[in-house]
Order: sequence, then structure tokens, then C-alpha cells
Amino acid sequence: MSRSRAPTYLEKMNNGGWRVTVPVPRELVKTIGKTRLKRSLETHSQAEAERKKHAVVAEFLAMIQAAREGRLPKATVAGIAAAPSMSDRELTSLALDLRSNLQSQDEGTDDFELEKEGIFQLAERIRGPEIGIDEETDRPVFDPHSEKKAGQFLRVALGKETPVREPLDLFHAQVKWSPRTKSDSGRAINALEDWCKDKRVPFVIEAITRKRAGQFIGDLAANPDRPLTNRTINKYLSCLSQFWFWLEKRGYVELDSSPWSRQSLPKVQPKEDEKERPFTDDEMVKLFSGQPNQPYLKDVMLIGALTGARIDAIISLKRKDITEDGNIRFKPQKREKASRLVPIHSALKSTMERLVEGKQPDDDLFPECPPVAADKPQERSMPAVKAFTYYRRASGIVDPVEGKRRDRVNFHSFRRWFITKALQAGQPELVVQIVVGHKPQSVAAGVYLGGLTVEQMRECIEAVKMPPM
Repeated sequence: MSRSRAPTYLEKMNNGGWRVTVPVPRELVKTIGKTRLKRSLETHSQAEAERKKHAVVAEFLAMIQAAREGRLPKATVAGIAAAPSMSDRELTSLALDLRSNLQSQDEGTDDFELEKEGIFQLAERIRGPEIGIDEETDRPVFDPHSEKKAGQFLRVALGKETPVREPLDLFHAQVKWSPRTKSDSGRAINALEDWCKDKRVPFVIEAITRKRAGQFIGDLAANPDRPLTNRTINKYLSCLSQFWFWLEKRGYVELDSSPWSRQSLPKVQPKEDEKERPFTDDEMVKLFSGQPNQPYLKDVMLIGALTGARIDAIISLKRKDITEDGNIRFKPQKREKASRLVPIHSALKSTMERLVEGKQPDDDLFPECPPVAADKPQERSMPAVKAFTYYRRASGIVDPVEGKRRDRVNFHSFRRWFITKALQAGQPELVVQIVVGHKPQSVAAGVYLGGLTVEQMRECIEAVKMPPM
């Protein structure tokens, strides 16, 4: 009768390396959550694997016995594969999973202490074996890199540190920001991460103190390699401030502890010869007398000139946004809280009739600029913006500012032109503000105004006249 061979507990992996594999008894599979316990020995040598396997097999058999006795932490099972060779991202992900499990237990209970002990055991494994003894203190010495990894893992798993990026995706999913603003937020986080690496500051929420936030802002403003304007830096700070405010509400940090409050840089007012301006009447004649490469562009320009609307609101128009009583409904832009109706200018009626002809309610007025994916930072109007910039420059309408990327004129100059012409025609400033979607400057108007009459708005619209072509 042949004798059964003792299990070797070794298995060769697809990459040629060796690992330990120990079967879990059938009655404990549900408790442990696995049918086999496996761990790489991080060697391609079978002889070395034979030497290294014994400690791992003993550990796995002890785990099985602990499960049989009802004292096996989930943390221990979750971290079976934990090793110093794991990347920081892998260890952080594991630590966050273990923290979630730990926080689901009532603090002070046996289950809580069991899971906590399991986390400490994993940290010890990540630290690895001692590599020597300190002669002065007689204490064991460990690999510095692995010891640092183990410490970071332990702090995250125990909830003492939270990587800045860990709650970021959830924040972006919940906040009502445009894709462009979320893109700005991502750049702000990247800038903060780069700064933390450069200054050797842990990239965790708890490490971003008010003093460090101030240093980060100062270094951004003074960086000669990548100069950022105060406006861009303040935009980053606004994103970071709102992120930290959300962290406060979600319990990641203490209330009223944001390091970003009152940290903004002063606004730099452009010099007189740098301010963006409206088109002149001569420039308007040039623009509307020429023929852009994209025929739809002239319609977009005319709507902009005779309503003062922003280009993205124009490009986003659908057939249903053109009402039967002669108004255009523009989607909210910037700080507007709701859509707004603007009467159709008499010089615009034939254009609008042509644009809506044969279209269904949900059809786009400008299908040449299709919608973009919700997660893309690019606005739908970007093709039209680029097309208009090319046409404007080809028409000889340029007004550059030395050292600045933008000309003093752009598509927004139609909006400035409309506002200028309405005010020059004697229209009340408050009425013009309401028509173009600006927040009324008067406190009384902002609080008590119930809305303008259609007649008031139409009078303002019709007061603006296109220059003779």
C-alpha cells in the first residue's frame, strides 16, 4: 500500500515565481472567505522557496486554527498578500479597506480590538524581518524604506491619516461643478501634491496645516519656472477651500478647521491698456461683412450681438428654447441660479425662424457643435470659440497685450458691445443687468426685485441697433 505524499505547499506562478498555497478546510471557507490561502515568496528559485515557505505555511495554519476558534481578524485575511514590495498605492488601498472595516466595529469591543491587532500584525509583515541590531540601544533594525511604508500603512488603517486623493472622487461626484471647474480642481490637487513631494510633506489631509497652506500659496506665486497669475492661484484656492469645506461636513476634519480660509491673493486689476473691450462699430461691420469658414458662425455671432448672451449658452440652445411668444431661453451661466428668457430682437427674427424650421423640440439649433461627455472638461462651445478666433484674426481684428495670451477682443466682446449700446441708448443699468444675466449691483434690487416686465426687456433689446453694413 503506497504512502500519500506530504503536501509541499508550493506552487509555481505564471511569471515563473513561487508562492505558498494552503487549502482552507471546507467548513471554514465561509468564515475565512477563501478556498486557499496564497502568498508570493518573491523568488524564482525553487530552492529558496523551499527555505522560505515554512514560516508562511506555519502562519497560514495558525490562521486556519484561529478561524476554527473564532478569533481570526478580517484584517489578517484581507492582508494575506501584504508585503514590503507592494506599491504605495496598493498599500493605501488596502489600508483604507481595513480602516472601513475597523470603523464598522464598536470601539472598545472585542471585535474592534481583534481587528486592530490584525492591522498591527500586517504592519509588522510590511516592515519585514529585522536586518540587524543597533549596538547602542540593542534594538532591532529594519529596512528604512519598508519601515516607512509600514508606518504610513498603519496610520492610514487606524484613521490617523487620510490621503488627500482618497475622498476626492466622491467629492467630485457630489459637488455641482462644471467639468471645467472639476478639471481646475484636479490641477489644484496636482499642484499641492507636487509641492508636498518637493517639501517632503506627507500628502495627507492631516498634514495640510494653515502654515503649510500659506507656504504653498506663496511658493506658487513666486515660482519662476511656471508663473501663475493671482487669478489662477485664487481659482485653485477656491477649489481647495470648497473641498476642505466638504471634508468638514463629511467628518474627515474638524469643523471650521480649513487651512485655506482667508488665504486668497489680492486681485490684480488690469492696466487701462490691458482691459478687454467691446468691438468697435467698424470691427462689427468687418465681422458681419465677411464669410467665416463655418457658416453657422454668423448666426452665433448675431445672437451674441443682439442678446448679450455668452457663447456656450448660445451653442447649447435647442428648438424648445425658442418660445412661441418670441423669447429665447438661455441656460444658467456662471453664478446664475436659473435659466432666463430674453426677447428676440426684431433683427434676429428671420434668423431664428430659419434655425428652428423643421426641428423637433429636443433638436440642437447648432448641431455643428455636438454635446461633449459629462466627464470632459471641454465646453460644448469650444469648437465655435476656436472657429471664431480664427475668423476674427483672419479678418484683421486683433488687439494683443504684451505678455498676455488673450487679445483685448474675443467673442465676449459681443456681450460688451451689447451692454455698451444698451447703456448708450439710455436703458437703465438695472434693466441691462437683468437682460444679460448679471447680478444686480443694488442690494434692494437683488433682494426685492420680482422680475422685469416683458415690455421692459423688449425695449432694452430693441434699443440696441446693429451698425449700418
